[in-house]
Amino acid sequence: MIRDILGTLWARFRRRRARHDFWLKADEPQAGWARWFIAAATAAVLTALFPHGQSLQYADLATGSVSNRRVVAPFDFEILKPDDQVRFERDQATRGILPVFTRETAGSGRILKRLDGLMEAVRRARQEAALRPGRLEPLADSLQRSIPVPGLRPEHWRSLMRKDADFERFASVLRRSLRESAGAGILNLAKSEFLPDGGTVLVAEGASERAVPGKTVFDTEEAGRAAAEAAAEAFPSEPDLIGAAALLAHWLITPNLNADVEGFRDRIRSAVARVPLSSGFVFENEKIVDRNERITPDIRQKLVSLSAKMTERGLRESGFRRFLPVAGKAAFVLSLLFLFAVVVHFEEPELLVRTKSVFLLCFVTVIVAVAASLMHRAGASEFLVPVSAGSMLIAAMFDARIGFAASALISVLAGGLWGNAYALTAVSFFAGVVGVIVIKRVRSRRQLIQAVLIMTGAHVFAVTFMGLIGYLPSRELFSAWRFAAINGMFSPIVVYGLLALFESTFDIATDFSLLELSNLNHPLLKQLSVEAPGTYHHSILVGNLAEAGAQAVNANSLLARVGSYYHDIGKIDKAEYFVENQLGAKNPHRKLSPRMSALILSNHVKRSLELAEQHRLPSAIQAIMTEHHGRSVMQFFYQKAVAQKARDEDVNEEDYRYPGPKPQTKESAIVMLADAVEAASRSLKQPTHSRLKGLIESLVDDRFKAGELDESPLTLRDLERIKDAFLNILDGTFHARVQYPDREPAAKPGSGERKEEDESPDPPGSPVPPAG
Repeated sequence: MIRDILGTLWARFRRRRARHDFWLKADEPQAGWARWFIAAATAAVLTALFPHGQSLQYADLATGSVSNRRVVAPFDFEILKPDDQVRFERDQATRGILPVFTRETAGSGRILKRLDGLMEAVRRARQEAALRPGRLEPLADSLQRSIPVPGLRPEHWRSLMRKDADFERFASVLRRSLRESAGAGILNLAKSEFLPDGGTVLVAEGASERAVPGKTVFDTEEAGRAAAEAAAEAFPSEPDLIGAAALLAHWLITPNLNADVEGFRDRIRSAVARVPLSSGFVFENEKIVDRNERITPDIRQKLVSLSAKMTERGLRESGFRRFLPVAGKAAFVLSLLFLFAVVVHFEEPELLVRTKSVFLLCFVTVIVAVAASLMHRAGASEFLVPVSAGSMLIAAMFDARIGFAASALISVLAGGLWGNAYALTAVSFFAGVVGVIVIKRVRSRRQLIQAVLIMTGAHVFAVTFMGLIGYLPSRELFSAWRFAAINGMFSPIVVYGLLALFESTFDIATDFSLLELSNLNHPLLKQLSVEAPGTYHHSILVGNLAEAGAQAVNANSLLARVGSYYHDIGKIDKAEYFVENQLGAKNPHRKLSPRMSALILSNHVKRSLELAEQHRLPSAIQAIMTEHHGRSVMQFFYQKAVAQKARDEDVNEEDYRYPGPKPQTKESAIVMLADAVEAASRSLKQPTHSRLKGLIESLVDDRFKAGELDESPLTLRDLERIKDAFLNILDGTFHARVQYPDREPAAKPGSGERKEEDESPDPPGSPVPPAG
């Protein structure tokens, strides 16, 4: 019951959202601004992700590679030290700087004065308790209220006020411990923050400073612990007194060594500033590296220093020249996006007129680019960039050809973001292409495991050949293998998980969701098989035909087959009104007017959509439901209406047309043709090869001449291939069978074994409403 309620609420939400869905307006002319806005925003984000304040002119000349050109210093510049060397030298320079604490001379006296006041209050309470023994409990409560020591409970006060308690000794032990701690010095910071290993601090007293070992001074925690240890030594069998000593010490202690934070920071800054950032000098026209010379770490650092100096000079430029680097990056990004759009236009032009498709293509590209930029800034390995995952995701959502184009786009983009990293581009493109091939063949969990192994091997192989080309040392090559294997191992798993999110969020029908829907145990198909068995069988056969036709023209065969399974689910409600479900029963259309019969037949399309919404079927399946009849005329009832009309009546052909629209995709058009061919093939008494071929030719040509295929992307050559595919399937369905002898002798004429004419659903020779 709860499931039904939730399903109803979800269906209402989907219907409401469909009326205002941004994606559904993608084909409207006024929605073109959305696609342009998405493309412009993508270009802006990708341009902003490029490294700023850094020249990428020599980024390809990595350590260990061989230079392909001669580089000479165009001007004088300093050789900058590597970042790790600068950090090491700064750590060494600041390691000897000691934290400074200023002693507060009045701090010790203040602690002891507070202790004396507290002890005096306890003495007075003890004296009163001695005179009035029954007042011990109220006096302990009164002390707790007047002296709010955190954590000190009434039992602690009662322990101090007992007659047998050696209070004076307790006060002496606590006083001595606090005096010693304050005399040594109590820090206002925890030692764990700046002296984890002991160390030394500077204590300033007046104008002088002296170094004091860290272990000889206390922080507040250590001072309280020292008081508790002193009480434990004096009163080993009095746990309440030991606890009271620790809590009172924590409450009384106030630091008398205060850190000079600003002074310490100034010393750190001064020490850091004294560390030189350069280690040498290169003069104008001095050779940095020659052609065919190996790049050593020293040469690489000179190239990095030259790039930094060139960037610094560029930032000093004024006017238009200052924006040339940004303009170059923007032109690079726009060129890549333009080329990608051209490829998509030639391969799948309908993707560019759908806002949802444009958004998803741009979104995945930006996500991978952001990951590459963040990894580059974090110093991670370039072989962890998830380019193959992005290519696989796009291929799974759209098409393998779009996935190949996306692999090229994202690979080049990632290489540019990483600083003209040719190795990253090559490895990413190789792994991305392999990933597109692999993901389009994943149909089960076992195949997912195979995809993980294949992608791991592809990444490692690509890194290996690029390492050999670049003379990468063995140690670095082994390290690169580790990162490549991690990337290849997790890419298919991440893509498999993200697809579920993308499918539900953006209403996409991927191969994975279609495979789930192709299960004949789906509730809708189970209901169809029980309540409309003829339609169920018809849908399975249409699926076989549509799949073969789609394979013949490189359409989505899985979508065509699954769409065929569900294209007539609206017939569940009134199954007996469709000839394939009558099974010898009387035809209910005999008692209806042609117009009413036509309404019942056309209503199954609307009912199909309602059931699809309830069961959350993808919009691609719903499109096949509405388009597989197109705007065709229900000829049987139209002709019947024409034959029955009176002289002064007109029959409007539009009343006998399906609502449409006409097929917009290859898959919808193929399902339309398969539906008509399968239904008509049942009426053939002797379905020979030539008769089946003539039937297919006639039905396909009729749909073509009626203009039902005008809005689909099918060509005349595609139609010929579809005809051949249909014929092969029907030849196999109606193949000749061996004639077996009857077990019982045939009935003799006149034996009474004949069907009465009035029991037949239709009189002999009369046409019947076609299936579908």
